[in-house]
Amino acid sequence: MTAAACLIVYGFVVAVVAPRVLYRRALLDRAPTFGVTIWLAAIVGVLVAWLSAVVLAAVEVLLSPEVRHVVGRCAASFCAAALGAHGSVGQWLAIGTAVALVAGTVGASFGLGRALLRARTLTHRHADDARLLGHHDSTLGAVILDVPERVVYAVAGRPPTIVLSRPALQSLDQDQLGVILAHERAHLAGRHHLVLGLSGALARIMPRVRLFTTGRRELARLVEMCADDAAIHDSRSARDLLRALVTLSAPVGMPGSALAAAATDVTERAQRLASPPDRGALRRARTLLTAGSVTLLAGPTLVGAVACGVLPFGL
Repeated sequence: MTAAACLIVYGFVVAVVAPRVLYRRALLDRAPTFGVTIWLAAIVGVLVAWLSAVVLAAVEVLLSPEVRHVVGRCAASFCAAALGAHGSVGQWLAIGTAVALVAGTVGASFGLGRALLRARTLTHRHADDARLLGHHDSTLGAVILDVPERVVYAVAGRPPTIVLSRPALQSLDQDQLGVILAHERAHLAGRHHLVLGLSGALARIMPRVRLFTTGRRELARLVEMCADDAAIHDSRSARDLLRALVTLSAPVGMPGSALAAAATDVTERAQRLASPPDRGALRRARTLLTAGSVTLLAGPTLVGAVACGVLPFGL
Protein backbone atom coordinates (compact mmCIF):
# COMPACT_ATOMS: atom_id res chain seq x y z
CA MET A 1 0.00 0.00 0.00
CA THR A 2 3.07 2.29 0.01
CA ALA A 3 2.47 3.65 -3.50
CA ALA A 4 -1.22 4.27 -2.86
CA ALA A 5 -0.48 6.04 0.41
CA CYS A 6 2.19 8.21 -1.23
CA LEU A 7 -0.20 9.19 -4.01
CA ILE A 8 -2.92 10.11 -1.53
CA VAL A 9 -0.48 12.25 0.45
CA TYR A 10 0.83 13.82 -2.77
CA GLY A 11 -2.71 14.73 -3.82
CA PHE A 12 -3.52 16.35 -0.48
CA VAL A 13 -0.24 18.30 -0.44
CA VAL A 14 -0.86 19.67 -3.93
CA ALA A 15 -4.50 20.45 -3.09
CA VAL A 16 -3.35 22.52 -0.10
CA VAL A 17 -0.17 24.13 -1.44
CA ALA A 18 -1.06 24.76 -5.12
CA PRO A 19 -3.77 27.40 -4.49
CA ARG A 20 -1.34 29.44 -2.40
CA VAL A 21 1.42 29.24 -5.00
CA LEU A 22 -0.79 29.74 -8.07
CA TYR A 23 -2.52 32.77 -6.58
CA ARG A 24 0.44 34.86 -7.76
CA ARG A 25 -1.63 36.69 -10.34
CA ALA A 26 1.15 38.94 -11.59
CA LEU A 27 2.95 35.94 -13.06
CA LEU A 28 -0.10 34.12 -14.46
CA ASP A 29 -1.61 37.27 -15.96
CA ARG A 30 1.43 37.75 -18.18
CA ALA A 31 0.73 34.46 -19.98
CA PRO A 32 -2.91 33.54 -19.26
CA THR A 33 -2.95 30.54 -21.59
CA PHE A 34 -0.08 29.04 -19.62
CA GLY A 35 -1.88 30.08 -16.43
CA VAL A 36 -4.94 28.08 -17.44
CA THR A 37 -2.66 25.15 -18.25
CA ILE A 38 -0.96 25.11 -14.86
CA TRP A 39 -4.26 25.38 -12.97
CA LEU A 40 -5.66 22.48 -14.97
CA ALA A 41 -2.43 20.54 -14.44
CA ALA A 42 -2.81 20.96 -10.67
CA ILE A 43 -6.47 19.93 -10.70
CA VAL A 44 -5.95 16.98 -13.04
CA GLY A 45 -2.80 15.94 -11.19
CA VAL A 46 -4.67 15.73 -7.88
CA LEU A 47 -7.55 13.79 -9.41
CA VAL A 48 -5.16 11.39 -11.16
CA ALA A 49 -3.18 10.87 -7.95
CA TRP A 50 -6.28 10.01 -5.93
CA LEU A 51 -7.79 7.76 -8.58
CA SER A 52 -4.45 6.01 -9.13
CA ALA A 53 -4.17 5.41 -5.39
CA VAL A 54 -7.54 3.65 -5.39
CA VAL A 55 -6.57 1.52 -8.41
CA LEU A 56 -3.15 0.59 -6.98
CA ALA A 57 -4.67 -0.35 -3.64
CA ALA A 58 -7.24 -2.55 -5.36
CA VAL A 59 -4.59 -4.22 -7.54
CA GLU A 60 -2.35 -4.86 -4.54
CA VAL A 61 -5.25 -6.45 -2.68
CA LEU A 62 -6.01 -8.71 -5.63
CA LEU A 63 -2.40 -9.76 -6.29
CA SER A 64 -0.90 -10.08 -2.81
CA PRO A 65 -1.85 -13.20 -0.79
CA GLU A 66 -0.73 -11.53 2.45
CA VAL A 67 -2.76 -8.39 1.82
CA ARG A 68 -5.74 -10.46 0.68
CA HIS A 69 -5.52 -12.42 3.92
CA VAL A 70 -5.44 -9.28 6.06
CA VAL A 71 -8.21 -7.61 4.06
CA GLY A 72 -10.25 -10.81 4.22
CA ARG A 73 -9.93 -10.95 7.99
CA CYS A 74 -10.84 -7.29 8.28
CA ALA A 75 -13.83 -7.79 5.99
CA ALA A 76 -14.94 -10.83 7.98
CA SER A 77 -14.66 -8.90 11.25
CA PHE A 78 -16.53 -5.99 9.72
CA CYS A 79 -19.33 -8.24 8.46
CA ALA A 80 -19.50 -9.95 11.83
CA ALA A 81 -19.83 -6.59 13.53
CA ALA A 82 -22.53 -5.56 11.08
CA LEU A 83 -24.41 -8.77 11.90
CA GLY A 84 -24.27 -7.99 15.62
CA ALA A 85 -21.42 -10.25 16.76
CA HIS A 86 -19.88 -7.41 18.81
CA GLY A 87 -23.05 -5.95 20.24
CA SER A 88 -25.59 -3.41 19.04
CA VAL A 89 -23.17 -0.46 19.28
CA GLY A 90 -20.58 -2.20 17.09
CA GLN A 91 -23.31 -3.24 14.68
CA TRP A 92 -24.61 0.29 14.21
CA LEU A 93 -21.09 1.67 13.86
CA ALA A 94 -20.24 -0.87 11.17
CA ILE A 95 -23.47 -0.27 9.28
CA GLY A 96 -23.08 3.49 9.56
CA THR A 97 -19.50 3.34 8.29
CA ALA A 98 -20.47 1.19 5.32
CA VAL A 99 -23.37 3.44 4.42
CA ALA A 100 -21.22 6.57 4.72
CA LEU A 101 -18.47 5.13 2.49
CA VAL A 102 -20.85 3.93 -0.19
CA ALA A 103 -22.95 7.08 -0.07
CA GLY A 104 -19.87 9.32 -0.24
CA THR A 105 -18.39 7.51 -3.23
CA VAL A 106 -21.65 7.25 -5.14
CA GLY A 107 -22.67 10.77 -4.18
CA ALA A 108 -19.42 12.34 -5.36
CA SER A 109 -19.50 10.47 -8.69
CA PHE A 110 -23.19 11.18 -9.22
CA GLY A 111 -22.77 14.81 -8.20
CA LEU A 112 -19.97 15.42 -10.67
CA GLY A 113 -21.86 13.76 -13.51
CA ARG A 114 -25.08 15.56 -12.64
CA ALA A 115 -23.37 18.96 -12.40
CA LEU A 116 -21.69 18.52 -15.79
CA LEU A 117 -24.89 17.30 -17.43
CA ARG A 118 -26.94 20.11 -15.89
CA ALA A 119 -24.45 22.75 -17.06
CA ARG A 120 -24.50 21.27 -20.57
CA THR A 121 -28.31 21.17 -20.65
CA LEU A 122 -28.70 24.76 -19.44
CA THR A 123 -26.09 25.99 -21.88
CA HIS A 124 -27.72 24.34 -24.88
CA ARG A 125 -31.17 25.48 -23.75
CA HIS A 126 -30.05 29.07 -23.44
CA ALA A 127 -28.46 28.96 -26.89
CA ASP A 128 -31.70 27.56 -28.35
CA ASP A 129 -33.79 30.24 -26.60
CA ALA A 130 -31.51 33.01 -27.85
CA ARG A 131 -31.79 31.79 -31.43
CA LEU A 132 -35.56 31.49 -31.08
CA LEU A 133 -36.14 34.93 -29.55
CA GLY A 134 -33.47 36.89 -31.39
CA HIS A 135 -32.60 37.74 -34.95
CA HIS A 136 -29.58 36.05 -36.51
CA ASP A 137 -27.29 38.46 -38.33
CA SER A 138 -25.26 36.43 -40.80
CA THR A 139 -22.86 39.33 -41.40
CA LEU A 140 -21.90 39.57 -37.73
CA GLY A 141 -22.30 35.87 -37.03
CA ALA A 142 -24.34 36.66 -33.93
CA VAL A 143 -27.89 36.61 -32.63
CA ILE A 144 -29.26 40.07 -31.85
CA LEU A 145 -31.65 40.32 -28.90
CA ASP A 146 -33.96 43.24 -28.13
CA VAL A 147 -33.21 43.64 -24.42
CA PRO A 148 -32.45 46.87 -22.53
CA GLU A 149 -28.96 45.89 -21.30
CA ARG A 150 -25.72 46.28 -23.23
CA VAL A 151 -24.42 42.72 -23.32
CA VAL A 152 -22.29 40.53 -25.58
CA TYR A 153 -21.63 36.92 -24.65
CA ALA A 154 -21.01 33.47 -26.09
CA VAL A 155 -22.99 30.35 -25.27
CA ALA A 156 -21.86 26.88 -26.28
CA GLY A 157 -24.52 24.84 -28.01
CA ARG A 158 -25.38 23.11 -31.25
CA PRO A 159 -24.37 25.29 -32.95
CA PRO A 160 -22.55 27.61 -30.51
CA THR A 161 -24.05 31.09 -30.37
CA ILE A 162 -22.79 34.62 -29.84
CA VAL A 163 -25.51 36.83 -28.36
CA LEU A 164 -25.45 40.58 -28.93
CA SER A 165 -28.04 42.98 -27.53
CA ARG A 166 -29.27 45.82 -29.71
CA PRO A 167 -28.15 48.54 -27.23
CA ALA A 168 -24.63 47.03 -27.32
CA LEU A 169 -24.72 47.01 -31.10
CA GLN A 170 -25.71 50.67 -31.14
CA SER A 171 -23.12 51.76 -28.55
CA LEU A 172 -20.05 50.13 -30.15
CA ASP A 173 -18.35 51.45 -33.25
CA GLN A 174 -17.31 49.11 -36.06
CA ASP A 175 -13.78 48.47 -34.75
CA GLN A 176 -14.95 47.90 -31.17
CA LEU A 177 -17.68 45.57 -32.34
CA GLY A 178 -15.23 43.58 -34.45
CA VAL A 179 -12.76 43.04 -31.60
CA ILE A 180 -15.45 42.18 -29.04
CA LEU A 181 -16.93 39.59 -31.40
CA ALA A 182 -13.42 38.20 -31.95
CA HIS A 183 -13.15 37.91 -28.16
CA GLU A 184 -16.33 35.84 -28.00
CA ARG A 185 -15.31 33.66 -30.94
CA ALA A 186 -12.04 32.97 -29.10
CA HIS A 187 -14.06 31.65 -26.15
CA LEU A 188 -15.90 29.22 -28.40
CA ALA A 189 -12.80 28.17 -30.34
CA GLY A 190 -10.87 27.58 -27.11
CA ARG A 191 -13.75 25.56 -25.60
CA HIS A 192 -13.53 27.65 -22.47
CA HIS A 193 -16.99 26.48 -21.43
CA LEU A 194 -15.54 23.00 -20.85
CA VAL A 195 -12.83 24.42 -18.57
CA LEU A 196 -15.36 26.38 -16.55
CA GLY A 197 -17.85 23.50 -16.52
CA LEU A 198 -15.33 21.05 -15.07
CA SER A 199 -13.93 23.48 -12.49
CA GLY A 200 -17.42 24.59 -11.47
CA ALA A 201 -18.65 21.03 -11.05
CA LEU A 202 -15.64 20.06 -8.90
CA ALA A 203 -16.08 23.18 -6.76
CA ARG A 204 -19.75 22.36 -6.16
CA ILE A 205 -19.27 18.73 -5.14
CA MET A 206 -16.08 19.36 -3.11
CA PRO A 207 -16.52 22.92 -1.77
CA ARG A 208 -14.01 22.41 1.06
CA VAL A 209 -11.12 21.66 -1.31
CA ARG A 210 -9.56 25.06 -1.90
CA LEU A 211 -7.82 23.92 -5.07
CA PHE A 212 -11.20 23.48 -6.75
CA THR A 213 -12.99 26.55 -5.36
CA THR A 214 -10.10 28.95 -5.93
CA GLY A 215 -9.35 27.27 -9.26
CA ARG A 216 -12.87 27.94 -10.48
CA ARG A 217 -12.57 31.68 -9.81
CA GLU A 218 -9.06 31.97 -11.22
CA LEU A 219 -9.85 29.98 -14.36
CA ALA A 220 -12.88 32.19 -15.05
CA ARG A 221 -10.58 35.22 -14.89
CA LEU A 222 -7.79 33.68 -16.95
CA VAL A 223 -9.98 32.45 -19.82
CA GLU A 224 -11.21 36.03 -20.25
CA MET A 225 -7.61 37.18 -20.57
CA CYS A 226 -6.94 34.35 -23.03
CA ALA A 227 -9.83 35.58 -25.16
CA ASP A 228 -8.55 39.14 -24.86
CA ASP A 229 -5.15 38.09 -26.21
CA ALA A 230 -6.72 36.10 -29.05
CA ALA A 231 -8.89 39.06 -30.07
CA ILE A 232 -6.17 41.70 -30.33
CA HIS A 233 -3.37 41.78 -32.89
CA ASP A 234 -1.89 45.25 -32.40
CA SER A 235 -2.02 48.25 -30.07
CA ARG A 236 -4.98 49.73 -31.92
CA SER A 237 -7.17 46.66 -31.46
CA ALA A 238 -6.12 46.57 -27.81
CA ARG A 239 -7.42 50.13 -27.40
CA ASP A 240 -10.63 49.20 -29.20
CA LEU A 241 -11.15 46.22 -26.89
CA LEU A 242 -10.43 48.38 -23.85
CA ARG A 243 -13.03 50.94 -24.93
CA ALA A 244 -15.53 48.19 -25.68
CA LEU A 245 -15.04 46.67 -22.21
CA VAL A 246 -15.63 50.06 -20.60
CA THR A 247 -18.77 50.55 -22.68
CA LEU A 248 -20.17 47.13 -21.76
CA SER A 249 -19.05 47.03 -18.13
CA ALA A 250 -22.34 48.13 -16.57
CA PRO A 251 -23.44 45.40 -14.08
CA VAL A 252 -26.25 43.28 -15.51
CA GLY A 253 -27.64 39.84 -14.82
CA MET A 254 -26.05 37.18 -17.00
CA PRO A 255 -26.94 33.54 -17.52
CA GLY A 256 -24.58 31.27 -15.60
CA SER A 257 -23.49 29.44 -18.73
CA ALA A 258 -22.53 32.61 -20.61
CA LEU A 259 -18.98 33.71 -21.39
CA ALA A 260 -19.37 37.48 -21.38
CA ALA A 261 -16.58 39.83 -22.39
CA ALA A 262 -17.34 42.46 -19.75
CA ALA A 263 -18.55 40.32 -16.84
CA THR A 264 -15.31 39.21 -15.15
CA ASP A 265 -12.47 41.30 -13.64
CA VAL A 266 -12.83 44.15 -16.11
CA THR A 267 -10.58 46.49 -14.10
CA GLU A 268 -7.65 44.06 -14.00
CA ARG A 269 -8.05 43.20 -17.66
CA ALA A 270 -8.23 46.88 -18.60
CA GLN A 271 -4.98 47.57 -16.73
CA ARG A 272 -3.37 44.62 -18.48
CA LEU A 273 -4.50 45.83 -21.92
CA ALA A 274 -3.25 49.33 -21.17
CA SER A 275 0.17 48.09 -19.94
CA PRO A 276 1.06 44.79 -21.67
CA PRO A 277 4.12 42.88 -20.38
CA ASP A 278 7.40 43.18 -22.26
CA ARG A 279 8.74 40.22 -24.22
CA GLY A 280 11.35 39.28 -21.62
CA ALA A 281 8.78 39.09 -18.80
CA LEU A 282 6.44 37.15 -21.04
CA ARG A 283 9.15 34.66 -21.95
CA ARG A 284 10.11 34.12 -18.31
CA ALA A 285 6.48 33.64 -17.30
CA ARG A 286 5.92 31.07 -20.03
CA THR A 287 9.06 29.15 -19.06
CA LEU A 288 8.17 29.03 -15.36
CA LEU A 289 4.53 28.08 -15.97
CA THR A 290 5.48 25.39 -18.48
CA ALA A 291 7.95 23.86 -16.02
CA GLY A 292 5.34 23.98 -13.27
CA SER A 293 2.70 22.34 -15.46
CA VAL A 294 5.04 19.51 -16.49
CA THR A 295 5.99 18.94 -12.85
CA LEU A 296 2.37 18.80 -11.70
CA LEU A 297 1.31 16.43 -14.48
CA ALA A 298 4.34 14.17 -14.02
CA GLY A 299 4.12 14.27 -10.23
CA PRO A 300 1.73 11.34 -9.70
CA THR A 301 3.77 9.12 -12.03
CA LEU A 302 7.07 9.99 -10.34
CA VAL A 303 5.65 9.57 -6.84
CA GLY A 304 4.14 6.21 -7.72
CA ALA A 305 7.38 5.05 -9.39
CA VAL A 306 9.50 6.05 -6.39
CA ALA A 307 7.09 4.42 -3.94
CA CYS A 308 7.09 1.18 -5.99
CA GLY A 309 10.89 1.18 -6.16
CA VAL A 310 11.00 1.62 -9.93
CA LEU A 311 13.01 4.82 -9.48
CA PRO A 312 15.59 5.41 -6.75
CA PHE A 313 14.48 7.93 -4.14
CA GLY A 314 17.30 10.29 -4.88
CA LEU A 315 16.53 10.57 -8.59
